[in-house]
Amino acid sequence: MAMMTVNGRRLQAHLEALADIARTPDGICRLSYSDSFWKSNAYVAQLMREAGMTVSANPVGNVVGTYPGRTPQKITVGSHIDSVVNGGIFDGCLGVLAGIEAVHTLSENGIVPEHSIDVVSFAEEEGLVITGLIGSRAYCGLPPTEPVMEKMEEFGFTLQDLAEAKCTGDIDYSLELHIEQGGVLESQKKDIGVVRSIIALRRYIVEFAGVANHAGTTPMTLRDDALVKAAGFITRVRQVVMETDPGMVGTVGHLEVQPNAMNVVPGHVALTLELRGLREDLLESVYQRLMEEFREDIVSCRLTMEQPCFHMSEIVQQSVQKAAQELGLVAMTIDSGAGHDSMSLSQVTRAGMIFVPSVKGISHSKEEFTAWDDVTNGANVLLRTLCDIDRIETPGR
Repeated sequence: MAMMTVNGRRLQAHLEALADIARTPDGICRLSYSDSFWKSNAYVAQLMREAGMTVSANPVGNVVGTYPGRTPQKITVGSHIDSVVNGGIFDGCLGVLAGIEAVHTLSENGIVPEHSIDVVSFAEEEGLVITGLIGSRAYCGLPPTEPVMEKMEEFGFTLQDLAEAKCTGDIDYSLELHIEQGGVLESQKKDIGVVRSIIALRRYIVEFAGVANHAGTTPMTLRDDALVKAAGFITRVRQVVMETDPGMVGTVGHLEVQPNAMNVVPGHVALTLELRGLREDLLESVYQRLMEEFREDIVSCRLTMEQPCFHMSEIVQQSVQKAAQELGLVAMTIDSGAGHDSMSLSQVTRAGMIFVPSVKGISHSKEEFTAWDDVTNGANVLLRTLCDIDRIETPGR
């Protein structure tokens, strides 16, 4: 096959037009199920039709464009368009619109693939409205989580809608192009990240108790200060994580101090502890070590979220590496510290992810930016990877 390439200027124009639908002075605000979300879905559907796809959508909020191949076996390409509050124009949207652009390029060149290709804009990836990954879980036929069961009617969809959002047919592979949302590729001067895995995550609420007392009349030697205990814990989190695994991250991102008054010794502190890493056994090791070291200070600790490590397909990783090399781009293997719709896809098929650099590692911000040349590079790697895995013979087919 000749070296087809995407139309980078067209992709840029589409990304900027999609951003304009949800642009505010402080950034992009496209929360799932909002007016700007539904207007953006309509624009995405229009682009899919222009690219030669048939389009379906349902109340769950997914938009699916299908480009028929010689067989009903599917390759799914996609991401999400919902945003955080005051977000950027690339997060998720790049993966959706680059998927459309890749299919548009196939269509313009008269290419009929072996697989049928679904390009999907998945609803509610960010999880700010109900909970994360609603659209991709529904598409993959994974059961709805408890928050979905509790809130779905409020947002206009039912269990039947979730069932009908499931992909029709078998998915052989999935691909997701995404901005890195970190600074590794830029710092290493690499063009493409070949995602190996999406790392495991655990979140806890840890509580410390002391004795609330008058700040002016209680000598330092007689204080039982819950915030001082918590401060020692916070400092130790960084040290223990770095001693255990340089690739692991630990974050204390939220504190609640009681009574939270400037003239009262803190009597109670609740904080969040988040641990992320490739090895779940090392996450457990860090947790146990912290609990042991601070056993006299911690009065309560409860797990609020646990996510395993999701591994990307080695076949797809090899194909991404090959595509980057053929395009003269420098690629590196990388792990994702953020969650993505590919976590859902990896549970039902051979999933792969492609990263492009984020300038200064900034994301979830108005300042989020990826150079337009990198956008085009990522889309071309997506296109070539799609063409490559389309030709891999699937067992049983």
